Order: sequence, then C-alpha cells, then structure tokens
Amino acid sequence: MARFKLPKKLQGQVAIITGGGRGIGEATAYQLAQSGAALVLAARSVSQADAVAKKIRQGGGRAIGVEADISDPMQVEEVVESALDQYNRVDMLLNNAGLVWPIEETIDSDPDEWAYSIHVNLIGAFYLIRNVLPLMKAQNYGRIVNVGSGAGQTPIAGMSAYCASKAGLEMMTKVIAQEVIGSNITINYLIPGMVDTEMQSDIRSVDTSETSLDYSHWHNQFEKKRLLDPAEVALYVSWLFGPWCQGRSGEIFQIHDPKWQEQVAADFGI
Repeated sequence: MARFKLPKKLQGQVAIITGGGRGIGEATAYQLAQSGAALVLAARSVSQADAVAKKIRQGGGRAIGVEADISDPMQVEEVVESALDQYNRVDMLLNNAGLVWPIEETIDSDPDEWAYSIHVNLIGAFYLIRNVLPLMKAQNYGRIVNVGSGAGQTPIAGMSAYCASKAGLEMMTKVIAQEVIGSNITINYLIPGMVDTEMQSDIRSVDTSETSLDYSHWHNQFEKKRLLDPAEVALYVSWLFGPWCQGRSGEIFQIHDPKWQEQVAADFGI
C-alpha cells in the first residue's frame, strides 16, 4: 500500500477512525500517524485494528485498537471513552465503517439485514457524531469526515439499503454543518469513487446470472485496473482534516474533481 510523505500538521491531535482495520480506514490511519496524529481505530474485528495500531506504534506513532460494532450506541460511547482515557481529547472523526450488504432486489432482501446496513452506515455515524460534537465544541475545534458514495446520489438496483444510507449520510452532513456554523468545526462528505477494498470484492462476488441486476461495470473497472489505492483516498482525507480545509464545511468533495485534485497536489507539494 503506497503512502505519501506529508508535513506534520496534525501534531498533538487525536483521530477516531471507524473501520480502522482495513481498506480506507487502515490507509488513513497510517497517513494521519505520519502527519503526527494519535489514532483510535475502531473495528468489529479488533485483531485487524490491533494489527494496524501495532504497526503504527512500531513506527514511532501512537495508536490503539478498539473493538466496536458502531450500530450499538453503548459500544460507540466506549470508543470515545477510550480516546479520552488514552489521549484526553478528540479532534478528528472519520466515519468510514460501512456495509454494502444486502446486495439483491429489495423484494428479496432480509428485513433484519437491510435494517442493520442502515444502522451501520447511517445511524452508527450519527452515534459517533453525537458523542464527539460536545468535545469538539468545548475545545472549539473539530474535523468530521463522512465517507460517502456516488450510490447516495445515483440509484443502483440491488443496493437499496446502501444507497439509502449514503443519501441519508449526505443530508445529515449538510444539516450538522448548519448546526455548527460559527464554530471552528467542519463536517464534510467525501465521495472516494471506486477503491480497491473488500467492499469492491464483495460486489464482484455476487452471482447476478439469474437476476435482473447488472454489475458488469464493477468487473470491468477492476479488470482495467481503474480502482484507486486506499492510500490515495487517505491523502484527500488528510487534506480535509488539516488546516487546508479551514472554513469549508457542509460540502460534498469528490476525489475525481480535477480542481480539488490540483488544490490538494499544490497544498501538499506533490
């Protein structure tokens, strides 16, 4: 996994990353640690989060792994408490944990599985934000990034739960941005595009041969090697967490936006 050498603009700051044991969460953890931040990595698989945290510590950084299912508000509170116990503050939150399942037509979807997807992708993000906002308001500083998807703007047959949750996350981002106007807190929505993660593997694993679903686009992009490295996404997350994002809140950032690409490259000198 590639990494970018960035200026240490996040010294003394603390970030909570959900889904911090793999994919975008893992890559962002390495990038933020390189920029000087301390990390709290939350994941349902604590072994994965611990492994990432261990690598960061071995490199001279600060990080801990915390087991958490963010659909459970009590476990979310424990994540935040772990951050406070270990580092005494929370400056950044990356709502990255997400599920793409169920992938099937709505009429065939299991109601419990469908609802669980909404709980992880949308309600879990709400739980995290609700717990960290008082801390950020008290210190008059905070950065929140919600990892979204183009699926929140474009309907995809067979992904009703995922599309609905990401659309809700986008609107929640905009609403909360209105609520924190006048503070030194920003909250933004990041659309990373197609990234080489396990979620992409899950989509490609679906047998659509006896359905009306067509996921050939995902296979084609993978075969043409057009998926982004998670480290590329981490670069843009770092920009949103850093001083470069000052005053920009409630926005929808798309990694494939050429103007933003130019700005990030100029700000990072890459």
